[in-house]
Amino acid sequence: MLRYMSRVRTVVLMCVAGLVLAGAPASASATEQGAATAGGAAATRPLFQLPFPCGTKWDLNTWGHNPALDMVVEDNTGSDALPVLPSAAGTVSATYWTNGSGNTIQINHGNGWFTAYYHLKDDPATYVKKGDPVQPSTRIGRIGTTGASTWSHLHYEQRYLASGDFTDESHRVPARFDGVEYAGAAKEWRGVTSRNCTGTQPPAWQDCPAGSVCFYSGPDGTGTVCRSAGDEPASTCGLRRSFFNNGTTQPGYDYVQVYFKEGGSACLHRGRDEGRGNLPAGGRTIDRFHWRGEC
Repeated sequence: MLRYMSRVRTVVLMCVAGLVLAGAPASASATEQGAATAGGAAATRPLFQLPFPCGTKWDLNTWGHNPALDMVVEDNTGSDALPVLPSAAGTVSATYWTNGSGNTIQINHGNGWFTAYYHLKDDPATYVKKGDPVQPSTRIGRIGTTGASTWSHLHYEQRYLASGDFTDESHRVPARFDGVEYAGAAKEWRGVTSRNCTGTQPPAWQDCPAGSVCFYSGPDGTGTVCRSAGDEPASTCGLRRSFFNNGTTQPGYDYVQVYFKEGGSACLHRGRDEGRGNLPAGGRTIDRFHWRGEC
């Protein structure tokens, strides 16, 4: 454990120092014909993509855990709570916690191929549950720092096992994204663009956890988000142009009173139509909000 923690501290320092590219990705066929062997078997690998929204840029490295990858947003300008998506369509095969990987999700992509996502910020069953089908546009979690992690990042693995619906680290193989392999001891790749562009990205408000209040800046329920399951006496939500959503109806404190720095307030009710939609007048700066029995 001490050796692992020492390694993590080294990684953080290396990120801050902005080390230069230590290795270049190797090209591969875009059809991604199977290249992993487990027990003498081979299978066609899905055309995996980075597990992040289309067009976003990420820094990847294999420091100390090749062929697994650690991932942070480009230049590590703030990765905490950013959304995590599946690398390909599949079925959630496990959601669990370990002291090392923290909140963890595993997805079965068929034909023996799996992906694993470590250190997620929220309980792994917050957005998806075991048995749920997922698409590349499905939010499965948010980047966090749970388990043995001491800095916000996504630890990611591609795995191959010809049979069964659960894998472990002994089944991991070199990762490929959009037909390009990212593997090799102590390597780093900077500013890799996500091509996870299949299908239409769902409105962000659909991913607001039940029992939380979420505010979004975009008119379609996308963009910057602020969420809370409790009072915010001094909110840092900032400008929120539209969309409030807080999941399913619950007894008791079903109302949220939102106060604006420009003056005035709005009362939003969980579970009703007016609990998901534009804030009155829009374009206001949220000063504070709190839950109450009614308002």
